[in-house]
Amino acid sequence: MSEDFSKINRAVKFCLERIRKGYSEDKILRELDRYIKKIKLKSLSKQDVFEIAKNRIRAKDKFGELAERLFFDDDGLRYSTPPTVAEYRAKRLRADCIADVSCGIGAQLIYFAKESKRAIGVELNEKRAFLAELNLTALKVEAEIIVGDSLSKEIVKRIEASDVDIIFSDPSRPPEEKIRSLENLEPPPEKVIEKYSAITEKIAFELPPQLSPAKISLEGEKEYTSLNFRLNRLALYRNDLAECDVSAISLPSMEKVTNEDERIEPERDGVKYFLHEIDFTVIKAGLLGNLLGKINLSASIVIDDGRRVVLSSDEESNSNFIRDYSVEEICSFNAAEINSKLKKLGAGKITLRFSLPPSEYWKVRKKLEDGLKGEEWFYLFKKDDEAIIVKALK
Repeated sequence: MSEDFSKINRAVKFCLERIRKGYSEDKILRELDRYIKKIKLKSLSKQDVFEIAKNRIRAKDKFGELAERLFFDDDGLRYSTPPTVAEYRAKRLRADCIADVSCGIGAQLIYFAKESKRAIGVELNEKRAFLAELNLTALKVEAEIIVGDSLSKEIVKRIEASDVDIIFSDPSRPPEEKIRSLENLEPPPEKVIEKYSAITEKIAFELPPQLSPAKISLEGEKEYTSLNFRLNRLALYRNDLAECDVSAISLPSMEKVTNEDERIEPERDGVKYFLHEIDFTVIKAGLLGNLLGKINLSASIVIDDGRRVVLSSDEESNSNFIRDYSVEEICSFNAAEINSKLKKLGAGKITLRFSLPPSEYWKVRKKLEDGLKGEEWFYLFKKDDEAIIVKALK
């Protein structure tokens, strides 16, 4: 691997330089073809190298500086677990030996290998398994990669012989599927349970986070993960891995709420001194009442439009699952009146926090910001025919 890794990395960097210089894809591929022949690289084609280089640039938002060292194909980047989540998951599933039976390009496997004494990855797609090997090498992490069908007798026997403590599976899902379900996951979670439950009852899955708890037929803890205030992942922990029925965790803060926390049901009342925008992760998990109970916040629902839930109360929330705003003005939802209120508040900018077609957002915002000369930044929520102008507290 060392020789192949060095050659591949050189080829990817060669390609990256030309992408960043603005060369056309055709020109880059022609130059890559000559370069690959020159360095005698046989393990990947010029198209493969171009795809990896292109995805290193795309991966910057998801992987930060780490992206410059890793190897992604298109699907591998799309579905790979972000480092913050992967590290958390690996720490929760720390074991003597863990097997990731659908490891893809190895983004999660890397962290399993760091946190557990031994890690094994199984991947059906040969090219993706090779990328996983490259990623392990890039980060100087040791794990065993097995190429094959994780549901086959041969692979199951190899896993059994390895004294595995925990089985983990992050099944692939059709990108074109509009409504996520368990039925179209590959490998199917039910089959993974059927094949591996005789080896260990400690089995965990990544599932589509769009699924609500009621739509998950499998038993276990359903843990919804928020990354930087956005729903990012859903894990299912079975048997001894489970700590409750439903939970939500906010990363990187590690704040957690579960269905076992005391509930305070939100009221139906008017706007008070503070607005509280709720992380949609909590809403998807059905844990809003538990969150309010855990932080002892009595609040009323002001907005629930299917995309966001906003509460109001007379006190700050003190939770990473909530963004707090102080209410500055309430007026009718009229552009001229909103603009007038913003000028009186000394506003310079305003962020719109209500649903709009993307093509309309900047048109509406520009109209509301017309003539603003202040330095303060405000946010605008819409409740029926009312405009609520607020200022962020954190």
